[in-house]
Amino acid sequence: MPRVTTQQLAQEIDTIKNNHLAHMAQDIDELKEDIKETRKEFNHKLDRLDSRIWWILGLTVTTLVTILVSSMAS
Repeated sequence: MPRVTTQQLAQEIDTIKNNHLAHMAQDIDELKEDIKETRKEFNHKLDRLDSRIWWILGLTVTTLVTILVSSMAS
């Protein structure tokens, strides 16, 4: 196995620091943006679902009240 010099190690470290880590940082920044977009879409869908649940609950309560009032009137 050939010996590695300090200069070669320094070059390898520099390559890793400037190339690989820079690309990783760029990828992480892109992921952050994607996550923000996904989060906005997810929150929007949850808000729509929440609205639908409240509508269904309102219709159910209205139906029950209507049934109770009509049975009491009979």
